[in-house]
Amino acid sequence: MDPDKFKSVAINIKTYQLLEELSQKRFELPISMSKTVEFYVQRGHEDFKGKDAKKKTS
Repeated sequence: MDPDKFKSVAINIKTYQLLEELSQKRFELPISMSKTVEFYVQRGHEDFKGKDAKKKTS
């Protein structure tokens, strides 16, 4: 694996099980664990940026 493109993280078992359930049941077809993480991190970051923009305009 190319360390300039990919990094590993450790998560506890409970979080892993929740992630596994999401990857298997949240989408129309099961997707990989890494794609599930990518999806939720990007969504969370968009929410974070959206809230940050609201603070600046208020």
